[in-house]
Amino acid sequence: MIPILRDNFNLNFNIDKYHAFMHDLNHYAGEAIPFRIAESPVFIPLTLKHKLEQACSEIIDVIKRPDYMELTNRAIPENLRVPGEEGQSMWLAFDFAICRDANWQLDPQLIEMQGFPSLFFYQHLLGQKY
Repeated sequence: MIPILRDNFNLNFNIDKYHAFMHDLNHYAGEAIPFRIAESPVFIPLTLKHKLEQACSEIIDVIKRPDYMELTNRAIPENLRVPGEEGQSMWLAFDFAICRDANWQLDPQLIEMQGFPSLFFYQHLLGQKY
């Protein structure tokens, strides 16, 4: 988090604005969203943003390799394979933990990568509403 942005956001918090925010989300969804909504965006330094973008780009470079499926073929047990797999996914979602490196700098560490849409549109909508 960037403290000055967090402080500014908190100073300008208004319960009426929050209720309007929730109303907009629920109205757009057509029903009450059944899970807790983060009340504020996460403010990260530009250097961390660039590290996240670079990590995603490097992972994508690996999974786009023509021999990727062959290289990872043994990673999934035969009884867990999905029939009819056509190759590359149309969607990617990366989940990173934000850690500290040896120099105490913020450093993204991949937790998981998904090849299917889960909350893609919701995340886009939430960003617009913020």
